[in-house]
Amino acid sequence: MTTKRILNLCVFVLVLLAAFTLNGENAETILKMVDETNYGSKAPADTEMTMVMKIHKGSSVKTRELKAWTKNNSDAEDWRVMKFLSPADVAGIGLLVKAENQMYLYLPEFRRIRRIASSTKKNSFQGSDFSYHDLDPVDFSGSYHAKLKAEDEKTWLLELDRKETADRPYEKILLTVDKTNYMFLMMETYDKNGDIWKKMTNEIKAAGKYYVICRTRIEDKKKGSHTTLEMKDIKVDQGIDNTVFTQRYLKRKE
Repeated sequence: MTTKRILNLCVFVLVLLAAFTLNGENAETILKMVDETNYGSKAPADTEMTMVMKIHKGSSVKTRELKAWTKNNSDAEDWRVMKFLSPADVAGIGLLVKAENQMYLYLPEFRRIRRIASSTKKNSFQGSDFSYHDLDPVDFSGSYHAKLKAEDEKTWLLELDRKETADRPYEKILLTVDKTNYMFLMMETYDKNGDIWKKMTNEIKAAGKYYVICRTRIEDKKKGSHTTLEMKDIKVDQGIDNTVFTQRYLKRKE
């Protein structure tokens, strides 16, 4: 075989390898690592934090303070509780997430807990740009097919296409992933018509041996509004009791 043919063969093999990397197993592997880091074995066993939510609509800004707990279950879906602390008109409102189809909202004004139906999970969470769907612990690899669109020295850009069996509101997602820790720095979501719907950006920091999101900004491109969520006093691996993730605890005053 001539030197020219050998070089051509090498180029051909490299092209095949590049195509495989950009469209095949590598993208799916990255996505699984994102799940592991955010919600799986590489995530804290539990977290406790306070949150400051700011809802921006035009010149109006509404500020809310919340407390939140999460529990990472290795053999089941993660649990989450969020409770509003202030201002007075929303204080006591709480959200409990036990699974994708087990989400409960406590309204202290009526002293009742109602289950959030799948058909209403696209609705706004207490006037913010987060929907109830957005507050689900997302299993990206279980709901989307992935391919690698681009990469640079610091990040991967994944394109996620929704699986036919997935009950998710977004048809397509563009996910920017940090190569150093597999946390996602930006997420752009698209509707069934291919139009951009929401854009989320995250700031990441170390918490013990983990990486956690410390600030999120979500913008609803269709409404022209945005919401920021700042996480403070983050504590990990506290051994939070399972009783925190119950409807009874949801009613308790902080």
